[in-house]
Amino acid sequence: MRQYASAPSCGDKKKTEFYVSLWKLEDVTMPKNRRANATLFGFDFQRNAAIVLMLENIKELKSVRLEGNEEDIEISLNDGQKILAQAKAVEASSKDFSHVRENLKKALLTLSEGAERVSARQLILITNSTNPFKEPDSRNVFGGFPSRRKFEDLPQSSKDLVQNYLKQIKRPLDLSKFIVQTFPFETDDETERYKFVMQKVNDFIGALNGNFTYGLGKWLFDVWNKNVFINGTKKDSSIQLTKEDIIWPILVHETDISRCDDDEFIEEFDVGVYDEVARLYGNTINSCCERVEFFTRVLYDYAQFPCNKKTKGKCREFINATWENYQEDFSVVGIEKETKEALTKIVLYNVIHRRITIDKVKQGVSL
Repeated sequence: MRQYASAPSCGDKKKTEFYVSLWKLEDVTMPKNRRANATLFGFDFQRNAAIVLMLENIKELKSVRLEGNEEDIEISLNDGQKILAQAKAVEASSKDFSHVRENLKKALLTLSEGAERVSARQLILITNSTNPFKEPDSRNVFGGFPSRRKFEDLPQSSKDLVQNYLKQIKRPLDLSKFIVQTFPFETDDETERYKFVMQKVNDFIGALNGNFTYGLGKWLFDVWNKNVFINGTKKDSSIQLTKEDIIWPILVHETDISRCDDDEFIEEFDVGVYDEVARLYGNTINSCCERVEFFTRVLYDYAQFPCNKKTKGKCREFINATWENYQEDFSVVGIEKETKEALTKIVLYNVIHRRITIDKVKQGVSL
């Protein structure tokens, strides 16, 4: 799998560290002791719960943060409100209900405290338990997976349990905002464990209705899964995933140099230069904090470019006439002039060539 290890040259040390972790996909060594495994399982569920919630709110989403100031998962929305979620994982979720009520009690307390400090639209307990209230009526409601129930739609026995816990809290949460959400997440078989989340990712890509390359869903899931995990282990709440951070991997994947399929265009470059561009491309395309804005600027300039030729001719003429305007976006220490020109031109070609897909992605997520 391609690695994105290059950091942005934006001068912000925290942001730089974050982007390094964002794009460098590394294998995670599984600890052998039981407690460490349980902790890692909890982090794994938390980051996958974040993927589920961010996709459900992608159009209104501004940023997502794990282990933030308020909750396990914080979804910041465009209107200034937040969705606060407590992620409670159970390793043997289909048969172990020994701690689910303890999890419920803790979640209600933390969500109540979080709701005091921010304007919250929703307060969510998200779990993989098939019986999050440890009672028959709850099992009937949540046992079928996946489920999402507002407080008013819970069984009466579950409502009573929640209200009894809230009586012990000085400033309890607003029950009209409280939601219990569940999805399957169990076993060490990755295909089975991540099946539901993978389906959410594939549904999201399908809804964008773009001409995407095969395997984008699995690749995107791996990127999101591992960068959110790394981010979630950081305790500095100023480091967040913005919508641009979340969507950027799709644009990277779809404008990869391997998609430059115009042989006539490629043949304009010396073979050695092209090989060097191929080597530099992955790191260079991720070396700036504002790449989405770069794509937007290129496509705007291309739309405004005066040319009566058909698309292929206009693309070539635009690149040859304007590439110098963008070359500083791809500065690499020690890069030769000829290589820099080729790199800039190939990036421009890929962006223009995939402009319809890029527009569909941006429209689909309201970016």
